[in-house]
Amino acid sequence: MRRIRIVLIALLALLAAPSAARAQADTGAATTTYQPAPAGAASGLPAREAPPRSLRAYWHVFIAFAIAWGLLFGYVVLIARRSRRLEEQLDGLSRP
Repeated sequence: MRRIRIVLIALLALLAAPSAARAQADTGAATTTYQPAPAGAASGLPAREAPPRSLRAYWHVFIAFAIAWGLLFGYVVLIARRSRRLEEQLDGLSRP
């Protein structure tokens, strides 16, 4: 139970802390719009280049994956401890 509290406190601290992705100002990439080629263009290529892509807006996905992996690892450790405890109890019962 204590570990769950620690994990929840750490998670809340991560979510409450100002991240660099949230604190940065907009670089102007959102103002550049994608313009398709005119209807008569044979190549079908855009008239302007598309704005550069960045992963700044996906910080929450990385946090979610880290939490998921942490929970999975914790579950595996929990199952291993329970299994070891069960084996110890069985050994204690089989000994005269």
